[in-house]
Amino acid sequence: MTAPAFCTILARNYLSKALTLSDSLRRHGSDTPLVVFLTDVTAETELPEITGVRWMHPGSLDLPERTMLDLAMSYDLVEFATALKPLVLQSLLEEYEQVAYLDPDTYVTSPMLELGPALDAGAGIVLTPHFLEPTPAGQQFSEGHLLNVGVYNLGFCAVNRNAKEFLTWWWGHLSTECLHDPIAGLFVDQKWVDLGSVLFGATSLRHYGYNVGVGNLHERTVSRDADGYCIATTGDRLRLFHFHAFDPSRPDELSTRFTGSTAHLRADNAAVDDLCREYAAAVIANTERIGPQPDYIYGSDTTGRRITRRMRHAHRVAVLAEPGQVPSPFVAAEAAEYEQWRRRSWRLAGRLMLSDVAKGVRCALPEEYESIKRRLPGLTRSLRGRYIEKSGKWG
Repeated sequence: MTAPAFCTILARNYLSKALTLSDSLRRHGSDTPLVVFLTDVTAETELPEITGVRWMHPGSLDLPERTMLDLAMSYDLVEFATALKPLVLQSLLEEYEQVAYLDPDTYVTSPMLELGPALDAGAGIVLTPHFLEPTPAGQQFSEGHLLNVGVYNLGFCAVNRNAKEFLTWWWGHLSTECLHDPIAGLFVDQKWVDLGSVLFGATSLRHYGYNVGVGNLHERTVSRDADGYCIATTGDRLRLFHFHAFDPSRPDELSTRFTGSTAHLRADNAAVDDLCREYAAAVIANTERIGPQPDYIYGSDTTGRRITRRMRHAHRVAVLAEPGQVPSPFVAAEAAEYEQWRRRSWRLAGRLMLSDVAKGVRCALPEEYESIKRRLPGLTRSLRGRYIEKSGKWG
């Protein structure tokens, strides 16, 4: 039986979590090093040799350097890392027959015995749904929430060489449309895979032990027995726990991304609390082992000025309109030219902002929007043509 290779993609601020993932993979039987793709290093960056880790970086991919720099500017840290996922998987499939992607904040708790057979039995694409059961009323993470973020949790996916057409299609969208843009109906890569799973016949893995986390604990009660962690309600072994927005310095919380506290999810389940303490200790140990990591190199331009999301939006639209003609904020030799472009781009940035506002008003106040259209049709057409239709595909 073929054993999959594993990879993860991250900026260096998450490196201690990636090393913890690597340790957990080796502890549970993975013989191949975890491929750690670092988005914010170059070929000249010196990286340490670490047991169980193999490094990749943007220069490892068959993509022009200029295209990569434009992607790094067009997207924020998370969008950029997510967009590269199909390219990294494609690259690794040239070497391995099966490859699985894991978010760096995933923790392996037992061997993934089902994964290889699931890939071989289907179309070569294995995905894990957020939920496997209808959600009870009153849950914080409802089925309605999935309409915003997608059916599948792409913190994990696995492919084999039969998935090459799917990966090409996926990259075709993520190369320009890997956006967290609720108005456009986009949540980075996940909503695209809702479509791709149908178009390319993906397998939905109905095993309760994969991609368990804060959002689906209501249907997956974690327990502990003599063999380790399991799902009490089904008997499935716990394979992967996704520590979404987990902060090891917050001793009571399971996740820090939500308005309300998640402490009850640990206080009410001793096995989850044990798992959190185990993971926190491992992340802290790896943080001390590698020391402080540098800031994200694509967070600022070469003069040290922070790049705003609005400026990234303007740059993305400009690059799509004129490929190869827009100066990069990350090339020192282009600093003066980029500064001139940045100063001129306020018109484009303003038009894009008005476009976002107009789309937001249309969604939030549909009756009022239609009333304005009826009363002022000429003005509406003018504004739509000037600010919305010319602002880019997802502008």
